[in-house]
Amino acid sequence: MNAQLNAGSLAFSMDEAGRITRLEDALHGTGYEAGQGSPLLRIVRDGTIECPCRASYDDGEGKLSLYFEGSGVWVHVAIRSKELYTSFEVTEISETNEKGEIDAVIWGPYETTIAGSIGESVGVVHNHKFAVGLFSLNAKTIGGWPSELKPLAFAESLYEDGKFEYNACTAWPTKEGSLLQAYARNRAKGGIRPVWGINDIEVAPLNHEDAAIVGSKVALFGCAAENVLETIEAVELGENLPHPTIEGVWGKVSPAAKQSYLITNFTEETITEAVRYTKQAGLKYVYHPDPFVQWGHFVLKPESFPNGDEGLRASVEAAESAGVHVGVHTLSNFTTLNDPYVTPEPDERLQTVGKARLIEAVSEAETSELIIDNPKPFQVSLYRQTAIIGKELIEYGSVSESAPWKLLDVRRGVNMTAAAGHTAGSGISRLWDHPYNVFFPNIELQDDYSERIGQLFRYTGLKQISFDGLEGCYATGQDDYGVNRFVKRCYDGWDNEVINDASIVVSNYSWHVFTRFNWGEPWGVATREGQLEWRLSNQRYFERNFIPPMLGWFLIRSASSRFEATTPEEIEWVLSKAAGFDAGFALSAEMAVLGRNGNIDHLLESVSSWERARQIGAFSPEQREKLKDPKSDWHLEQLDGDRWNLYAIHLSAPLECSPEELQPGQPGGADWPFYNRHDEQPLRFCMRVQSTYGNEEGFIKRPTICVNGSYLTFETEVRAGEYLSYNGERIGIIMDKNWNVLRTVQASSDAPIVRAGSQTLSFSCQFEGEPKPSISVKVSTRSAPEAVHADWKNG
Repeated sequence: MNAQLNAGSLAFSMDEAGRITRLEDALHGTGYEAGQGSPLLRIVRDGTIECPCRASYDDGEGKLSLYFEGSGVWVHVAIRSKELYTSFEVTEISETNEKGEIDAVIWGPYETTIAGSIGESVGVVHNHKFAVGLFSLNAKTIGGWPSELKPLAFAESLYEDGKFEYNACTAWPTKEGSLLQAYARNRAKGGIRPVWGINDIEVAPLNHEDAAIVGSKVALFGCAAENVLETIEAVELGENLPHPTIEGVWGKVSPAAKQSYLITNFTEETITEAVRYTKQAGLKYVYHPDPFVQWGHFVLKPESFPNGDEGLRASVEAAESAGVHVGVHTLSNFTTLNDPYVTPEPDERLQTVGKARLIEAVSEAETSELIIDNPKPFQVSLYRQTAIIGKELIEYGSVSESAPWKLLDVRRGVNMTAAAGHTAGSGISRLWDHPYNVFFPNIELQDDYSERIGQLFRYTGLKQISFDGLEGCYATGQDDYGVNRFVKRCYDGWDNEVINDASIVVSNYSWHVFTRFNWGEPWGVATREGQLEWRLSNQRYFERNFIPPMLGWFLIRSASSRFEATTPEEIEWVLSKAAGFDAGFALSAEMAVLGRNGNIDHLLESVSSWERARQIGAFSPEQREKLKDPKSDWHLEQLDGDRWNLYAIHLSAPLECSPEELQPGQPGGADWPFYNRHDEQPLRFCMRVQSTYGNEEGFIKRPTICVNGSYLTFETEVRAGEYLSYNGERIGIIMDKNWNVLRTVQASSDAPIVRAGSQTLSFSCQFEGEPKPSISVKVSTRSAPEAVHADWKNG
């Protein structure tokens, strides 16, 4: 046998042993095969990987038969060639001996010499000229490699920029180029294998339509690199894969897929106000970060939605009437301890780490020890130590070090379950938990969760969701099949266009459902520092995996002991990076913070201006490249219509003056060396007065700055916790710690001119109070303006 086949623009050959021996760009004749050829399919039995020893192909029926001599197994594969791709489906597995059913099949790995772009999740590799791709065509077919098996020798290269471990990747770099791979398990067998990073977990068998290997199906294609998305869309439509649209356009190319949104904790009462903020920012989506009091049944918080689902539906309708869509945040299959699946009678379908049996009977009375026959599940290091016996939950402190195996320091009837008597031989199982103080469902119960999410979206009209915590699906023991099943059932459940993303879980099959990923969190660090390298590396991941780019979440803050309230400069830093990468983002702020920040109108108007310019493609490629620099700051000035001026901004490090550092008798002041990298211009600065040693009553009088012999004085007091902002005009603005305007003050003269290059800025004031406050000043300078408008495309 020497079959000659095509998968789009990829010509390939298979020899008499079922190996792909040629991978060629059919249009240009360039070969991309590596090594000695790659078996189309391998099988796995009892941890041993076997390649076929012979193959036969019926071209008329499109049927390939592969024989595995060591296992005595025939695997029959249907091959269907379409215009842009070819599909391969396992149609039958014939056993010729008594060795039992095989455990898995592995598609590939297919070795190529293609290097350059390795899309580990989407399963596409290209060298900027030619691309080869492999797709899982159903939920049971997993892009990647079985986690219990050692990678083959040629697959042991590192992927330094990769997001995931080798076993979760459909594509991977090799010394010669790259590989593509997928697999399907015989899930009816169950077994012992790694689960969510923990080795040797007992996985229960499944008993439904996806349990069998038969039906596993993949698509292989080759095309010019610029035609990858066109080819993927053809595969989705041709194979009835999820093909979600946003505003009527396929999600992977829809400009609306990378739009930004506002995250805030609106309620039935405040939805109108939240919509107003959203529209002021020029955004179309408002998203609730924490709407549920229970995860599992997904019951809405009564203090936010006293009318439950009906109240959320009314909120959605109010927003939609104003042109704003509504979304909610979930933790996927994370299950809170207050959910009815857990208390007062725990559901028998909660996921367990493993099970044992009681050696001795116990009554409902308090018992400090339980004797069991199998300690292993109870020794696994998780967060909680909770077990289920019948309808009772117990907690234990530790496990005895030797037989007879005992659970020690036992607490009975925890989490409002009822203590009960249990006979010898009763089953006791360790529940799988997580530091979020949650449990997880098994895969059957997980179906109820996806059904509830779909029902909630259908009823209320929600149009955005994040599958945060999607990695919890791994607790089922069903690897990415658990993820695929959950996501697909949710997708099938809603009847609207829904923008959706997820936590750091991107299976090859679910790639088709997901709109995008908005990774990057702002908690506990300054805006410019929050996971910056992570956010930037995400852009590379998105590009090579054909995912609409997003920059993550950014926080609008009120003033605190650790951070200043969010400034316009911080927001414009975010907006400029988004413009550079043409990436969306989320602004997160509680409703109270939005109302408290005196700059909020300015902040939201900046968002609207920058986002409009980004969405219409007003920034030239050269401008976008400069905007990407994380060390750069920019200001966008709105002109008439869709035209703007863009300024490069230089913000000085804080220039500080503290009375503690003055010599006795020295008047309050400091001399600061300053370098202006731009042309000469009027002085602009923001001064912050800070309390010292907790004295909030301190203040300064008559702040004065001298620049190149010109003095600028403000005949006023500025108290601790206040700012004096000056933008080069005759008026200074005094604001509180949250940028609310307290009053304006006249400057003594026109703004001094800051020369280009080096100079000294001299500061003086009168410090009052004991201990006296300190001050810090940030000076800003700007470049000459660059024009921003969509007309650059016309030359």
